[in-house]
Parts: sequence; structure tokens; C-alpha cells
Amino acid sequence: MNTEKESDFPSSSAAKSVEYVLLTGIVNELWEIDYQNGIALNVTEIINPDTTANIVRYSGKIEEFLINERGLKNLHFHESVNFPIRVHFDV
Repeated sequence: MNTEKESDFPSSSAAKSVEYVLLTGIVNELWEIDYQNGIALNVTEIINPDTTANIVRYSGKIEEFLINERGLKNLHFHESVNFPIRVHFDV
């Protein structure tokens, strides 16, 4: 697995429970992961990665990152016409 980490997983005592992950590959995707609320959103069309600090870069898919790098369980994907792709998970 080819990963490049630029920040550590936020601990439960961290004031900030949101992490940004830039998936690199054929198409780059930016995901916002909210660990406190158990949701990850594809924010590629909403947020410019150049204006976001502390981005983790990962070569792979979001489900691989959440399971293999963060140890999350029970991923549930949701797609909607009105909202970005999102994933709900259990920590």
C-alpha cells in the first residue's frame, strides 16, 4: 500500500475532530472526515485543497483509508443528487 501521511489521527482529547484527506490517483478527491459525528464527506467540489491546512495525502480509496489507516468499522456509503457522497462509520 502506498501511503503518505502528513498528520496523525486526531486523538479523542483533541479539540479538533475533523481531518481532511486528499486521495491521489487518476482523479484527486478531497474528503472531510468528522470523527466525532461518524461521517466522511466528499468535499472535492466544495473546498479547494490549496486553502485547507493539515491535509493527509493517501494513494487509494476512501474506504481503504478509513479501514486500514484509521481502523474504522461498519462503513455505509450514501449517494444523493442533492448532497455530496458521504460515508457513515463506527469508531
